[in-house]
Amino acid sequence: MSDKDAKKFNEVVDLTKQQRLDFSFVKERIPQLIEARKSAYGETIEKIWEDADKDYVPHRLKSRGKKIVATDEDRGWRGQMVNLGSSDWQSDVSKSNVFVKIQTALSILIDQNPTGVFTPASKKYQATNELIRQLYQRSWEVAKSNQQLKLFVFNLAKYGWACARTYPLRISRKVKNIVSYDAENPENSVWEEKEVVEYNDIFRENLNPWNVWIDDMAKPNNRFSIRDWTYRKVYSYDAAKEEFGKYKNWQYVEKNAGTTTQRLDQSSEKDKKYREQNLLEVFFYENRLRDLFCVKIGDIPVILEPLPISDYKGVKKLSLWQSYWNLRDDECPFGIGIYEAIKYDQGILDRFRNMTIDQLTLSIYKMWFYQGTQNLTDTGEIKLSPGVGKQVLSPKDINWVDVPGPGVEAFQGIQLFQSDVDEASGITDPLIGEVTGKTAFELAQAKESALKRLKSPLDNITDALNTEAYITVALCQLIYSVPEIYKISNPRLIDEYLRETKSDPSLFDRAPTGEFDELGNPIEDFNAKVFPEFPLNLESDEKGNLIETKETKFFRITPGGLNWEGVISVKSQSVLSPSKQVDKALELEMWNMLIPLFVQPPELYVKSAKSICKLYDKDPNDVLPDMWLQSTVPPEQQSLIVPQQPQISPDGQPMGGQMAQTPPTQAPTLTSRPQQPQRPTGLVGKIMSRIAGR
Repeated sequence: MSDKDAKKFNEVVDLTKQQRLDFSFVKERIPQLIEARKSAYGETIEKIWEDADKDYVPHRLKSRGKKIVATDEDRGWRGQMVNLGSSDWQSDVSKSNVFVKIQTALSILIDQNPTGVFTPASKKYQATNELIRQLYQRSWEVAKSNQQLKLFVFNLAKYGWACARTYPLRISRKVKNIVSYDAENPENSVWEEKEVVEYNDIFRENLNPWNVWIDDMAKPNNRFSIRDWTYRKVYSYDAAKEEFGKYKNWQYVEKNAGTTTQRLDQSSEKDKKYREQNLLEVFFYENRLRDLFCVKIGDIPVILEPLPISDYKGVKKLSLWQSYWNLRDDECPFGIGIYEAIKYDQGILDRFRNMTIDQLTLSIYKMWFYQGTQNLTDTGEIKLSPGVGKQVLSPKDINWVDVPGPGVEAFQGIQLFQSDVDEASGITDPLIGEVTGKTAFELAQAKESALKRLKSPLDNITDALNTEAYITVALCQLIYSVPEIYKISNPRLIDEYLRETKSDPSLFDRAPTGEFDELGNPIEDFNAKVFPEFPLNLESDEKGNLIETKETKFFRITPGGLNWEGVISVKSQSVLSPSKQVDKALELEMWNMLIPLFVQPPELYVKSAKSICKLYDKDPNDVLPDMWLQSTVPPEQQSLIVPQQPQISPDGQPMGGQMAQTPPTQAPTLTSRPQQPQRPTGLVGKIMSRIAGR
């Protein structure tokens, strides 16, 4: 800002001395944060991100026309030019494993809203613990935040780093509602303009990593190491006015102020000019140590105030939560994503695949040599092209060249390099269900083993969600504890309200106005406080603690009802996509082992049935019929009973649902089944019908 502009700014913008100092700091700090990411890592990080953007989808390798000249300057000779992928017929395509692996990771890792385990710090927070937990879960459902979480994980897998923010959001707009409608003369209809609120709650927003810059001293997954951060958004002038027009300093924002073309699509000069004239670059800045929040457009501080998010004790929090995919090093917050992990293996795979395709092409469209008196090309280059020749004087001069098709080694090489890509990415066949020839139990174990490769990214996602959970709780305490104020003047209604609230002084304000009614009684201002209510599964026990119920009721917040402090732990497994096919196959496999038992005496086989249930992680109380659960083995037979356990293979897997043989003194053995068993009736029939989906 020039001295002239600075003088003008000081004249028009109404800021206190401290605010001017704060804004001066913000203007210096934002460029520092932007530059720090480049200078600290030698532009490596942003170069990797740029390459990830280019290689995310299938694309051409763009090697056309490139030639390699073999040289040896020490020996004083220059070799002949060799063409690599320079001809139109040659394959030049990259099969983007990046796209496949990232999309697969998304389908596996993110399918459900996270579930938090809330542990109060002391007994005084026990009463509100369940309320806080349910409000946290509700906020994810109301905001439809799962889609934002998917975008967060997408950036995480693609770039190796992702960030998002959680904040209160209110969206309202003016509409015209009909008061009376005249069908014959619609122009005579009466309309009423009013403001409607479309959304007013906690919101989560994924942020583009290109437009976010964090504290240059930040450490991986250490939320306390981040002192400040900034992010950039581009608005049209009208959109910015809608969001920030209510702030007094908006009046000083010029229509073309603060525009930028950085990382925007500049497909044409016309496009560029439009963007420069119609877009505003808005920077948001948060500083935890200075307790400072700023929204800057150009050189105008549209918003300059303390951080808006704090818990009930007044502890300020940043709205940011961020994480990495795989650790780069213990000092760098920007991790290694799927693209960076596989890019070199992907390059080898692309070259090998294209060479194999070229060989296949030449084996189908044969080449030929011929005698002639002229050079093949003016430069003496030899270009190999399928099905291409020149005019000759005699057919005898044509000699066909048989190029063998790709051998098994070529396809084995492609498979080998693909395996390298799979291993580097951590996305293997068991994760996507492409393993055959195994039982459901074996498939489940294979998938569980494969998921261990993704344990680190999943743990990092969970860590970010833990940070987010504390932000959400603070916002719940901040915005859900604010009552609506209703002024009551009717003394009868005042008395009724006092009876309903049991005269709790925290639920109302009353004060004399200095005026008197006709009877000489003092007139009071009475403001009733109505706290928000939410549909929750809560009720109070005999000790006054809130407990979860299956029935949803409207639960009203009370003063101090959101006071809570404790530890939040998001379950990593809660966000995973459940494997319905494997789960169904496992259940079928379990029932195939249980059903033959149901035709046997319960008292003899109840232990075996319970063992089978536990093997498949099922509660016997949810699976077995009551008559089996209540059965006990007669004392005189206990010594004769050998519990029926499923046969286990040497690698620890159940074998085909068959049962171990029983001693001769027991009931009939279950090792063999009828080739075509008839479907039982009664309880067993119902079970089998349910499995079959009938």
